[in-house]
Amino acid sequence: MLCAGCGYVDRVFPPTRPPHQAKTGEPPCAWLPDETAQWQLRRSAVNDKVRRLVVPALRAAELDAWLLVERAHQHDPMFDSLGITEPGDKAVLFIDGGGDQPRAFGFGSSPATLAQLTASGVFEQVQSISRDAVADTLARFRPQRVGIDYSARVPVADGITTGTRQFAAWLVGRDYAGTFRSAEAAAVTFRASHTPDEVDLARQAARCGAELAERVLTSGAIQPGTTTDVDVASQVLAAIHLARLDVSAPPHVSLVKLDNADHLTWPWLGPNRGAVIEAGDLLHLDFDLRYAGMAATVQRSAYVLKRWESEPPADLRRAFATIAQVRNGLAPLLRPGIAGRQLATDALAWAQQNQVTIELDSSPAGNLPRDVGTLPVTDGYVGPYDQVGVLGERTLQAHDLQSLAFRLTIRLDNRRQLTLAASDDGVVGFGGLEFLVPPADAPALVP
Repeated sequence: MLCAGCGYVDRVFPPTRPPHQAKTGEPPCAWLPDETAQWQLRRSAVNDKVRRLVVPALRAAELDAWLLVERAHQHDPMFDSLGITEPGDKAVLFIDGGGDQPRAFGFGSSPATLAQLTASGVFEQVQSISRDAVADTLARFRPQRVGIDYSARVPVADGITTGTRQFAAWLVGRDYAGTFRSAEAAAVTFRASHTPDEVDLARQAARCGAELAERVLTSGAIQPGTTTDVDVASQVLAAIHLARLDVSAPPHVSLVKLDNADHLTWPWLGPNRGAVIEAGDLLHLDFDLRYAGMAATVQRSAYVLKRWESEPPADLRRAFATIAQVRNGLAPLLRPGIAGRQLATDALAWAQQNQVTIELDSSPAGNLPRDVGTLPVTDGYVGPYDQVGVLGERTLQAHDLQSLAFRLTIRLDNRRQLTLAASDDGVVGFGGLEFLVPPADAPALVP
């Protein structure tokens, strides 16, 4: 199984068997299908998405064809969204032939690449990559505007280097090199739109992530006075590995020492440093995982009970009740037709009306934890190379996957301020954001 970033992650957090695994004997998320079935699910989802969405993406971008080119050691995110991950020179050509579905052709440089292109089921023809093969295919359809993946503003749509662009021009020949256009609009439309199959896969990823977090936080693996933030992050990573899922970055565990500071906030930046977890601390887990090509971001909080406590202090309970209030108030705003800038404006207006202080950090989800789509942004200067200029103007569409993430600052009974974070993935509908799994309205309790 391919795992982007796993080499680095494993060096930071060597996989270990979490204590709850030894006790239960059952791997986390045992209800997920095996890796072969996961591959088949992803293959089916990709084929369905190509059939449904490539032609509308081409027409929205005013393109006749879309050429994806990737060379060894160079990465175009669009190939990953198609499930094409085998290294080596390869190309994909989508052509709008006038029907509802695209004409699709694959080209590869090695037996392994050609085998993966063929096994994907996306292409009507797969052949060795060469100038004659690509140029002759284009000559059959004579497209006037060929999109390639370069963009100054949207990184996910900028998958072609200067050298690879020259290689692409050589592949298509002189007649078609002059027809190249940016496929930015096509890439945004294709990646931001999601089929029912993709939404279902994302829902399973979110469900598994919530289960992993709950098991690590409540299994008895955390021993106050001994366990550190690095230990908990390692347990999360081990559970993800045992569930046979991918991870793109190390899990992060933040601690709030509720008795120590005037303004209490999560230490957002930097790696975990081995801080010891004590009774009375507040923990926050933040990690992502990927299941069958779809990503989920998971954030969960936990309170470490003191010896005489059976529940968190009253002011902390009120803080999490306020998080639930904010989540329930903002979710209806994420509806089809609202642009990112307007969404941010409406969210801040709601917060002001309800006398709460929030910082919105919502983002689109999909093949990546933070993918391309509608980006809620407040007014301000936007540079010429900032994707906000594109994604802040995009309107939400039905079936978009979006995270509702925010930070909330409140005042505790002792007059100190506490800043908490929440993030939940959902699918956009006409009633607002429908969460993929029920949000956690209260912190987990660590005995």
